[in-house]
Amino acid sequence: MDPGAAIKRWRETWRQRHELESLDRDQRDALARDIGVSADMLPLLAARDPGAAEELPRLMEALSLDPDRIRRIHSALMRDMSLTCSGCTAAVRCRQDLEHERAPAHYAAYCPNAGTLLDLQEEAAPESARP
Repeated sequence: MDPGAAIKRWRETWRQRHELESLDRDQRDALARDIGVSADMLPLLAARDPGAAEELPRLMEALSLDPDRIRRIHSALMRDMSLTCSGCTAAVRCRQDLEHERAPAHYAAYCPNAGTLLDLQEEAAPESARP
């Protein structure tokens, strides 16, 4: 990784953590409610890379799923999947599989959203393709 990019990411993460710490309890609770998570989850999200969960829409598209359509139909589900993705420890592998167009064949082995994605694929499949 480019050292300049690493420093820039570290600064952004540091800034996000300190912004969160500057909020009082009521403000943190309001923020948590606004984004649909618990207040305890906020520090974990702030500590993540600003690009965390970028892989989810890319993976969904690789699986022939429309992330925007699914977000409209299942907004809470998409939020939960994004939170799960942002905390995933296999993001590097996922990103590499996406870049080399092998994610559809391998994601089920490491993706914590694999079961949900399979369900969404079943839901999206035309009735004639269902067993």
